Amino acid sequence: MGLDIDFEFEVGEAEKHRVAFHWGQLLGRVNIRVDGEEVVQKNQAITFFRSPKTRRFEFSVGQEEVHPVVIEKTAARFLGGARKQKCRAFVDGALVGEY
Repeated sequence: MGLDIDFEFEVGEAEKHRVAFHWGQLLGRVNIRVDGEEVVQKNQAITFFRSPKTRRFEFSVGQEEVHPVVIEKTAARFLGGARKQKCRAFVDGALVGEY
């Protein structure tokens, strides 16, 4: 569907990893994978008026070269699931992309 959000980015210098993010508009499902392995899966189809406008997903990537990763998904409060949402990805506290 046209409002889904899908993006990928690389993490690490010597120890490289691939982070893939998917947010499905239809069912409100968030799925985050690192090197093909699922690290986060949440169903956000049912939200209420007081639900947070920005959702944060935090996890670490790497074994010898560990990097904290944060992905923020921001929605409008009114009919947020039916409108285009924005994501920002951070690695080691630095913004690496906006989607």
